[in-house]
Amino acid sequence: MGTAAAGPRGARRRSMMSGWSGLAVAAAIILVGALATDGVARVIGAPWSLGLGGQATLTGTWSGSMRARQGAEYGLLLDLEYRSTFGRSGTGRRRGRPSSSNLEGRASVCTPRGVRYEYDVRGHADRAGAIRRLWLEYDDPERSALDLAFSGRWDGQALALAADGNPFLPDGSFVLPRTTSSSDPDDGFGPIALTDRSRAGFEATCRRLQA
Repeated sequence: MGTAAAGPRGARRRSMMSGWSGLAVAAAIILVGALATDGVARVIGAPWSLGLGGQATLTGTWSGSMRARQGAEYGLLLDLEYRSTFGRSGTGRRRGRPSSSNLEGRASVCTPRGVRYEYDVRGHADRAGAIRRLWLEYDDPERSALDLAFSGRWDGQALALAADGNPFLPDGSFVLPRTTSSSDPDDGFGPIALTDRSRAGFEATCRRLQA
């Protein structure tokens, strides 16, 4: 009797174990497939993030300076990383940043008045390294007027950027709220060329601006 009763139960246990094993194998296959798909997409769409053959990458640290047309100079530091777009959905924290962004990271700006501002970075670069958009979002959403937006191009040795606007006053200060007039002289940033690949370069720029 006991043996006869154990038979069906054992069969059910074996069936359940077999079912769980099958699910585990299927999940592993899906995971490997997803990783392979993402890897292929990265090679095809963002080779600048891989350093293939020892080549330089768009990702990593970039530093340099930004000069406003009225004369004030600022230090800029970018720490860029590749952001996988596989399986992503939704938008960024503000302004509906698209999920197609393939760049992320952190940024710092130092002003001639000795103030530093820290940012989240999100952006998109095409296969050739043309930066369609690079957003710097200030850490405090209530001071989103500090946000910066760039476009530009990476040529392997330098990162050339153009800024959409300048949130600072001509003396390098930031005030909120800020009043502007059509009669105000243009104080946008001129062309920006980042060539240094170190944080030390950024720190040196910040010290020079305060000297």
